[in-house]
Amino acid sequence: MPTPLNNQASIRYNYSGAGTGTAVSNTVTTNLLDRYTLAATKTPLSSTFRPGENVTYVIRVENNGSGDLYNVTIADDLGGGADTPLVYNPASLRAYVDSIPVTISPVVQGGTLTAVLPAPLPAGTAAILVYTAQVRPDVDFTLQSITNTVAVTANGGSAAGPAVTVTPSPTATLLRDSYAEVTLYKEADKQSVMAGEPLTYTFTLTNQGNQAADSVTLTDQLPTGFSVTQVSVSAGGATIVLAPGDYTVAADNTITIPSTTGKAITVPAATVAAPGIATVAITGTVAGVTP
Repeated sequence: MPTPLNNQASIRYNYSGAGTGTAVSNTVTTNLLDRYTLAATKTPLSSTFRPGENVTYVIRVENNGSGDLYNVTIADDLGGGADTPLVYNPASLRAYVDSIPVTISPVVQGGTLTAVLPAPLPAGTAAILVYTAQVRPDVDFTLQSITNTVAVTANGGSAAGPAVTVTPSPTATLLRDSYAEVTLYKEADKQSVMAGEPLTYTFTLTNQGNQAADSVTLTDQLPTGFSVTQVSVSAGGATIVLAPGDYTVAADNTITIPSTTGKAITVPAATVAAPGIATVAITGTVAGVTP
């Protein structure tokens, strides 16, 4: 890193034959550049992660010395270890040297993404690398943060010159997002039904997020002639049969659960053991169809 050269002057003087005085100047600082030195930063474009989503990182490498750097190598551990929580998206890396695009073919081995600049990095210039990685969809539910570290090294003056290393290695940390992520699956208990027979539609709401989904509203346009006889909601091991005023059925036979005065539906948060699940069952009968 640059070495500061500090300089301050002083004076002494006489006056009126017997008086004396002194004064000091301001301090002037000049930075003496090291011949071979390197700086780097690593910045994520988001602060949180969710399983299965893509995250983007920007790595900036600057030659802040006075000599050219060779074999500039950027090695990102993708979260650490062979079973990394991040998976590099092939062909996503883009690299620029002084804003000019350059071609780099990175290699992923042993859980580390390694990229080497194709030419020496001249003094006073910077390289920018941008890439995306996917958070593993099956990342451990207990993992609350992902910290990945990038090691940046080079050789000063020539390919066999003295080793130059960025110390400390830049790191970036993503925190697990707090969210609910609910999917909906609908099934009928019968493939065929006679007019007047009971038919039940069951809706399974599955929450893969780590927060409960509150104030859930379910709507469904039921078949023509389907008359609702019972609606029930199950969650957390308890089943509640709704009163007719807890849901509404519109003129086009669209049911809305709950009504504005009905009890809200909550889908529990997922746990280490399983996703959060709530079910809604709508039972009714179907009127006969007139040919």
